[in-house]
Amino acid sequence: MPRIAKSTDASILAKKKPGAKKPAGSSTGGAKTTKAFARPVKKASAKKSPKARTLSAFPGGSYVTPKGNVSIGIPAFWTLRQTNDDLEVESPSGATSVIVTAFQRDKKAVKLDAREYLERFLRTAPIKGRANTETTGRARAVSRFRDLEGDHWQVEFLSDGDTLLLATMNTTQPARSEEVRTGAGILRTLKLKEK
Repeated sequence: MPRIAKSTDASILAKKKPGAKKPAGSSTGGAKTTKAFARPVKKASAKKSPKARTLSAFPGGSYVTPKGNVSIGIPAFWTLRQTNDDLEVESPSGATSVIVTAFQRDKKAVKLDAREYLERFLRTAPIKGRANTETTGRARAVSRFRDLEGDHWQVEFLSDGDTLLLATMNTTQPARSEEVRTGAGILRTLKLKEK
């Protein structure tokens, strides 16, 4: 296994202000339009598409590292805590938490592989029954399982070769509860920008 050094930089995961919205009717192609040729702007219909309903069901903010290579969604009313090593997002009840830890590759080591580190994690984790591996690849590997005390876990490894993110969601809530679905939604928003 390649040796990795755990990042201890306090700014590995930090808050960034959300970007400003683009004015309605503005062009992204760079071509100029005049009033004579501009199309009339249609009013948005009252009905929401299924995708719009899904996005509005996850209100909150987005946090991005200063380098702009890592981002994560934070639901409204969930608590965000940051230490030198970890970023923790906790539910209002305190029963569910998502913890993200970043690792950096040593210059002499081979590129970091998310699948390899998930397999290693699952070999040493106290798992009751069998883990359910959902996604496995060099860039992203995801698995769900229960521990010996009955808590539910979801583990994700993300890698761009040089940086490896370990994200874990732990909860004492039932697997189908709204809080657990929100925690899983946080993990889905975690992004590591590939080089």
